Amino acid sequence: MKKKMALLNSVIVVISFTVAFVLCAVQVHSQYETEFTRRLDAVLSLSALDTSQFAKNPQGEAQLLGDSLKKSGQQIRISIISAQGKVLGDSAMQEINENHLHRPEIQQALKSGRGYDIRVSSTTHQRYLYAAQQVENHYFLRAAMRTTEMDTVMRRLAGSAAVCIFIGILIACFATLPLVSRTLRPLRELTDAAKEISRGNFTRRVSVSPAKDEVGSLARSFNRMIRSTENAITELDRNQSRLTGLLEGMDDGVLAVDSTGHVLFFNERVRILLSCPNLQVSDALDSSLVLSHVADILQRVGKSGETCKEQIAGVTAEQQFTVYAAPVEGGASVLAVISDISRMKRLEQMRSEFVGNVTHELKTPLTSIRASIELLKSSGRDAKTRAYFYEVLDMEAERLQHLIDDMLVLSRLENMRQDTAAQPISVEETVRDSVERLSMTAAKHQISVEFHVDPTLLVCCAPMRLEQLFTNLIENAVKYNHPGGKVEITGAPQHEIAVIKVRDTGIGIAPEHIPRLFERFYRVDASRSREIGGTGLGLSIVKHIAVLYGGDISVESKVGAGSVFTVRLPLASAEHTGKA
Repeated sequence: MKKKMALLNSVIVVISFTVAFVLCAVQVHSQYETEFTRRLDAVLSLSALDTSQFAKNPQGEAQLLGDSLKKSGQQIRISIISAQGKVLGDSAMQEINENHLHRPEIQQALKSGRGYDIRVSSTTHQRYLYAAQQVENHYFLRAAMRTTEMDTVMRRLAGSAAVCIFIGILIACFATLPLVSRTLRPLRELTDAAKEISRGNFTRRVSVSPAKDEVGSLARSFNRMIRSTENAITELDRNQSRLTGLLEGMDDGVLAVDSTGHVLFFNERVRILLSCPNLQVSDALDSSLVLSHVADILQRVGKSGETCKEQIAGVTAEQQFTVYAAPVEGGASVLAVISDISRMKRLEQMRSEFVGNVTHELKTPLTSIRASIELLKSSGRDAKTRAYFYEVLDMEAERLQHLIDDMLVLSRLENMRQDTAAQPISVEETVRDSVERLSMTAAKHQISVEFHVDPTLLVCCAPMRLEQLFTNLIENAVKYNHPGGKVEITGAPQHEIAVIKVRDTGIGIAPEHIPRLFERFYRVDASRSREIGGTGLGLSIVKHIAVLYGGDISVESKVGAGSVFTVRLPLASAEHTGKA
């Protein structure tokens, strides 16, 4: 930039000096020409006073006039020319044969009485200023003065002008460079600041000159622009962070694609839901069957420009997704929200199964009760037969009572968030009470029950709930056992957790039944369960009790070898023990 400005100033200096020289040269040349013309006019006027000798001896008269002028210090050439243009006498040459009638000064003298011209003489080959005057219509008296003096002055003037231009260029360069450097310093600072800003550094500012000139105004405007841009980008980043946090915190997947079907953005939930851990921005949705289904939906929405809501299957048979897609940016891209409705579908299925199971469980005893009543109404029944039907009625009514009681217990457990009746309680004492309560049932089925529980093992539970948990587990271990079998209960602390195991040597559970074992009304062997009077809710109640008090339950089983149910409950803390 400095070189350009120095060069520009030099060009301006050259042009300025050249124009000044030309004007000055024209003025000097005009002044010299005027002065020479005035001198020639004076010579012509004096020479024309006495023309009597022109006809007698024109060459001698011309030579005499020339010598007289030369003595007076004037180098003026005198020519006497006839009206026909022939040179009759010339002070510089003895004989000139060339006709001068068509010389510019002669032609001009014919018209106006006196004429002038500047040219190089064809006879002497020197540059002259010619002045001609017509005398008595017979002669032309011409005076010529060499322009050597004027040409010398003009050459000196041109030399001086060249030197002045050169000096002016040097002065302009030396004076311009510091001035340009100082002038361009704010612009360089603005350029550096703009480069920093282009790299993302919006904290850069430029110093503002105290002078209220254009550069200072530009610097202030630049700083204001940077502050505004920094605030806008900060707000944009803040909003982007909020949006990113919102998208990443969503339980649904959010996915956007462009008109060609390539990914514009997505949240992490999309990778989890659609099982595509390697999905990246700008990828095409073709790496799996699920992604292809989503891509088809988005492509249809992009073409139609209308929103769409559709259900698709996931990677596994249990997975179900809802894809809601809508065009954005005038159809240039499509946004999709992917929701996992697998749990909802499972809950709907469980509800349907629950209704069916409840209906079935209620229908069987009610059918038996109604049949018994109908038979009792008929006449001719002896006392023994009536007693049998009364026993059937009592048994089915008790079965209904147990079913309703278990359903009420399960409903209460599901609605409870915490149990205010919870207190530190001994696991050993609770297990002992449950074993004693079921001793007659165990003896009836020829099952021996043993327990080995750490006496110091305390958990924070409601006594009734904990006893209900162990009673259900031990009762199942007894009823689904072989005659002569065995049930063993053990309990010990493990890392702040009470681990209680109920082991039996019964019929065992097939692996395909274990995942659904704790569902309501789920039975491994429905006929055997009804035969021994089970409601199908015992294990579901056990699991809800364990979860209510911060624990869990698991099962390990082998068909024909027995099962092991493991209950884990948090140990009662010192705080709970102190309150007790």
